[in-house]
Amino acid sequence: MSLRKEAVPLIKSMDDILNRAREIGGSGEPSRVAVAAAHDDAVIEAVVNSCREGIAVGILFGDAVRINEMIEKHGGRPGDFTVVDTASDEAAAEGAAAVTSQGQADVVLKGILKTSTLLKNILSKKFNLRRKGLLSHTAVLSPRNYPKLLAVTDGGMVIKPNFEQKVEIIKNAVLVGRSIGIERPRVAVITPIDHVVKEFPETFEAAALSKMALRGQIKNCIIDGPMSFDTAVWPTAAEYQDIVSEVAGRTDIVLTSSIEEGNILAKSLVQFGDTSFAGVIIGANVPIALVSRSDSAFNKLASIALAVVVAHFIKKRRVR
Repeated sequence: MSLRKEAVPLIKSMDDILNRAREIGGSGEPSRVAVAAAHDDAVIEAVVNSCREGIAVGILFGDAVRINEMIEKHGGRPGDFTVVDTASDEAAAEGAAAVTSQGQADVVLKGILKTSTLLKNILSKKFNLRRKGLLSHTAVLSPRNYPKLLAVTDGGMVIKPNFEQKVEIIKNAVLVGRSIGIERPRVAVITPIDHVVKEFPETFEAAALSKMALRGQIKNCIIDGPMSFDTAVWPTAAEYQDIVSEVAGRTDIVLTSSIEEGNILAKSLVQFGDTSFAGVIIGANVPIALVSRSDSAFNKLASIALAVVVAHFIKKRRVR
């Protein structure tokens, strides 16, 4: 529910996300990011740059000796960070969850540990960080040959979403879209083909999701499907298929039918499409910046920035 509205600047690129996060930090104190298992070179490079650019200051859990060495390596000063020495990934995740539950962190960043270890602690009842609803992952990408940002969901959390879960995943992704200035994101529910056929049950669900949006049962977005990926993002494909749609060729958010589809699609765009990537989990009390452990420092920095932008939007709009 939105109780207060103010203009949200439209963000069209990954640089825009970083600039918006800098603006948010410049309007007050920078956000605080709790990092679980921070003893990773790319993670520390991202956190040092985040602090340097006024996006977020770090509360870092992990091997303190290695963390401080890496901070200095990347031109930072250890004294500018809160570094907490922990003996295990489990302890690091628990520490990040604890400071977040105490209001000392605005966002969380996954470091060099398993996602399951982090989320087990974030979602533990003793920390009370779980919001009502489903947790899902939204990847925001900047494909070189696409005129705007493209979000892919869910390639990181929900293995094989049922219909009700797809509704929740869309709502979470729309929240991310609105936080970057897209007031009514265009959502394409992608399937192998552009029409309903009994051989692909997902096509029936896609059509039903579209109808729910038309009725206002899924708010603040335009949904269309079933739709193949090329139709969703390439106007020429939509014209060839004679598809008249507000979404086709202009998609903001792609909803996939499984974690495999979402993960492979996002990583393929990163590896072969000269694409930057920012990932965030929505559904806890704070956004969780999450990319692969092997991702670049820039993508980790972009994920921190995206999480800061989403957290700011939730706070200003008082979204629940």
